Amino acid sequence: MRITTPCPNVQSYIKNPKNFLPIKPVCPNNSSHRPHWNANWDRELCLDHVNATRITIFNAYCEQCHETISYWPEFVLPYQREPLETHEQVVIEHLQGISLRESAAKIGYDPRTLSRWLKLILTQALALINEVVARILSIMNQEILPLTAAVAREATMLILAWLRNYAGWISFPRPNRLMGLCNLLGRGDWDLWGALLGNAKSRAKKEYSPG
Repeated sequence: MRITTPCPNVQSYIKNPKNFLPIKPVCPNNSSHRPHWNANWDRELCLDHVNATRITIFNAYCEQCHETISYWPEFVLPYQREPLETHEQVVIEHLQGISLRESAAKIGYDPRTLSRWLKLILTQALALINEVVARILSIMNQEILPLTAAVAREATMLILAWLRNYAGWISFPRPNRLMGLCNLLGRGDWDLWGALLGNAKSRAKKEYSPG
């Protein structure tokens, strides 16, 4: 399971990543569990689209769930070497009518790579739009209304619009990282944008009463 943690400054995280961890890890499946810090590992991130920088990710382990809990800084996406802001820029430009070829030229990528990013983002937005918007409305103490069916592009625009509304409500200081705000809202229930939804689900074994 992956949990997104707030991290406004990438360089600050690289300098001392432990400053952005909770004092004690928490099990998202059951708050009464007592997971312990387990290990850490390095992964690469291309902050300038070319050169790789190594950052450290920390893991905890819950013995009751038999599950590893990874704490990911807000600017990182699973299975992606580009920072979250790059992916968000691509999807925003696409929704504004800018071609993938133009967006790819700005960051030196093949348009087909951006197309894969975009397809994943649109697919996930369509799959989770009801859950994301419902959580935002519940936090803001607003009435939760059923959403009508939407296509992937409309769903993505709607999620980003609601995230922008919520960001203004909480004075979220990073308007170019709304997708990161979405993952923070997920609290481990979902982990959008960086990987297929199936790779982000909890692996905890459910307990069933006998009979």
